[in-house]
Amino acid sequence: MRILVIDNDININGLIKSVLSLEKDFEADFALSGKEGLKKLKSEHFDVALVDLTMPEVSGFDICKFMSADDELKKIPVIIVSAMPINDKDYQRENGNFQNLPVVKSMIEKPFDVHDLLKQIRDVVSAASTA
Repeated sequence: MRILVIDNDININGLIKSVLSLEKDFEADFALSGKEGLKKLKSEHFDVALVDLTMPEVSGFDICKFMSADDELKKIPVIIVSAMPINDKDYQRENGNFQNLPVVKSMIEKPFDVHDLLKQIRDVVSAASTA
């Protein structure tokens, strides 16, 4: 399973890389900016993308909107991984109800439990493959 992590925080990328390396069937790639993430999404195959919302230039919101409008990219499920209060209904409403974009399949707030992250990845990919 190929996973693209799009997050400008090197420490979070290191943590996620360590977690994903424990799973023999996970192959992770990383992008340190939204722009780099979109480039990789367009040029390579990924089964799921983990996307941070708050990045300079091209935000996670922008990535999800772009993916939702692209016929090929909208097939890739997104798990939002953010330090923002993404599960708060007021925050969601203030930020364009991003959770309703077709590519957004799950959300997890930082700091997260590594077992929860792994479970969400497996659940989202499993659901996408049966859809």
